[in-house]
Amino acid sequence: MPYTLGSVPYLNAKPLVRWFEEVPGSVSVVYDVPSRLPRLLEEGEVQAILVSSIEALRRPDLSIADDVAICSEAEVLSVRLFSKKPIAEIRRLALDASSMTSNALARIVLARRYGVEPEYSAEPPELSSMLREHDAALLIGDKGMKAEAGEFVTLDLGAEWRAMTDLPFVWALWVGEPELAGELGELLREARRYGEANLERIAREEAPTVGLPEETCRHYLSEVMSYRFGPAEREGFDRFRQEAEALGLLGASPVLSA
Repeated sequence: MPYTLGSVPYLNAKPLVRWFEEVPGSVSVVYDVPSRLPRLLEEGEVQAILVSSIEALRRPDLSIADDVAICSEAEVLSVRLFSKKPIAEIRRLALDASSMTSNALARIVLARRYGVEPEYSAEPPELSSMLREHDAALLIGDKGMKAEAGEFVTLDLGAEWRAMTDLPFVWALWVGEPELAGELGELLREARRYGEANLERIAREEAPTVGLPEETCRHYLSEVMSYRFGPAEREGFDRFRQEAEALGLLGASPVLSA
């Protein structure tokens, strides 16, 4: 049967969807920012979404595809917090309005590692405007990779999570209806295998689109990101659930689901 998937448009998702774009078949892909993908699933426009981890945690009624996800072992490069002040002095934080999981992780890292719980608001992801009235700002995805640190204090949230937990971080997973346990789930894993076998080519082709050097894209896709959802990743995912629950971040939040 034909399927439609919803995916984030970022570089780190390309290895999981390239097969569907290049090999004729029964799967099509539509793209949107993380915060808007759940609506596509709720309204029946797609059968599965590559969704932020926190949305998967909030929806235990949905299935998670086996052995495929967007993860990082440590430094992630594309999820970074920029601060005009020392981290301990942050009082106002601008969160990326297109994000969900990264916003929650920023709040966890600041509270648990630095003892800081600033006021926050969701803002359009443009660093200079975000920092105009805030002490710090979070950027994700391709914008997070491309932003110049300059004189800002910068935190890579993947590295911060690793330092805090000694676990990988799961940024996104495929979630959907029960079909994920059958044919659609196997298609998602086949797409992952295709992407893993073509990482260098994907990096070369995407570099002009994202405006980054080919070598940076290659390093990011083949050495920074990983796409398996194995035992260590499951442990990291469960630890994220525990930390999010402790801060009350799994309930509905206008900032996390903007």
